[in-house]
Amino acid sequence: MLIPNVKGRVVALILISFLGLVDTLYLGLKRGKPVACSLTTGCEEVLNSRFSAVGGIPVSWFGFAFYLTVFSVAMYAAFGEDRPLKLLVWPALAAFLLSMILVGIQAFVLHAYCQYCLASAILTTLIFLATPKPKLRASTASQI
Repeated sequence: MLIPNVKGRVVALILISFLGLVDTLYLGLKRGKPVACSLTTGCEEVLNSRFSAVGGIPVSWFGFAFYLTVFSVAMYAAFGEDRPLKLLVWPALAAFLLSMILVGIQAFVLHAYCQYCLASAILTTLIFLATPKPKLRASTASQI
């Protein structure tokens, strides 16, 4: 059974990861095609840069897999099993750090920004913040 604090986190994770799924699916499907970029200038430069794919796979598809994982685990937790939520901290941390690196590449290497990529970085940060963190055991904390 979910405790109230965890229930709010689960709902937040479901909503945030759903938005991430929509964002990354759009980018994945529009790969190589013009993308509507109304808030920033530079979407085309970012999305067609050498940093936009790893091993020929667009970064957006890695993001889609991450958001799908978060969405699936959060939905599973919504139906009463919250133990897998504790495992999300590691992929959420990795996604957060990767997002910060990619935002840095946009700012300092490409000097161009993609609004969808920035939105994904914000969503990833929110997921990292909403993911339950492991607690230190009292015996471990006293040994430090």
